[in-house]
Amino acid sequence: MKFKYELSSRGYIKQRESYDIEFKQTFQYGDSLAKYLKTIVGMANNKGGEIIFGVKDSPRSPDGLANDKFDNCDSLVINQFAQKHFSHEIEWGMEVLEFDGKKFGRFYVSESEIKPIVCKTSFGKLLREGAIYYRYRGESKEIKYSELQKLLDSERQKEKNFWVKHIEKIGEVGPRHIHILDSLKGELHTTKGKILIDKDIASKLNFIKEGQFVEKDGAPALRLIGDITGMVDTEITPTSDELYPFRFGELKSAFNVNQYQLRAILWKLNVKGNKKYHTSIKTGKTTETSKYSRKFISSVESLLKRYPDWLNETIAEYKTK
Repeated sequence: MKFKYELSSRGYIKQRESYDIEFKQTFQYGDSLAKYLKTIVGMANNKGGEIIFGVKDSPRSPDGLANDKFDNCDSLVINQFAQKHFSHEIEWGMEVLEFDGKKFGRFYVSESEIKPIVCKTSFGKLLREGAIYYRYRGESKEIKYSELQKLLDSERQKEKNFWVKHIEKIGEVGPRHIHILDSLKGELHTTKGKILIDKDIASKLNFIKEGQFVEKDGAPALRLIGDITGMVDTEITPTSDELYPFRFGELKSAFNVNQYQLRAILWKLNVKGNKKYHTSIKTGKTTETSKYSRKFISSVESLLKRYPDWLNETIAEYKTK
């Protein structure tokens, strides 16, 4: 993506920081990641937005980034931090911008489909458990009552609209032809019984937002209209070799580590359950095995290459857990 920001006659950026944009002169790791995530979450709880790295403040001069820290930043690290500290997934991304021979970094985030995103774990004095962060003009901070009330009213109205659409469809088709897909358990409930669906396939149906609702025990579900043929009475074993081609033993060879070291890596990155990197498949009625994606391989290899001490530090933490 090219640098799209309008410059004044003196070469300064005309745009000011607002509810959907923030400028940073540098990109840093450590505690700064918590500050960036606080801003990103605040924007997601509002209308979305972006953070631009490489812009000097007062005046807003597009100087570019002075080092390769942003280029070398692995989104896996930020994803793990976000999953640990916030209530649900954040639709965000990162990219490098170029302008006048200079490089800039960009974090961007979409408005969250489900609000509010809540901080579930504190991080020093930067993040507070239970807090809801919201983006105001030029700053991200805990939400005020008026904005929280509007946010909750909007979410309630969305749910009402969903239910109205469901009821209208039931009226059009008739309750005998309505089926419920529980994508958490991989079960399709019909008037004639129950169909079991591949767990991986069911989870991928979550991208269909319209018609989504909570059916029972907090499970995401989707109403389907029409007849289902071909009843299945046994569970289908997932076929995931293409998406998740690597098993535990193959990871050891890929990273050139032993079993203990690999377990430390998996623990540190909290990979289990992250569908980008890991899945579980059944090998019997009561047994399962783990498989891992190519993206996980490349992410860990990148970490090991860029941070020579990372593995030793991870093993030391694992010993004390």
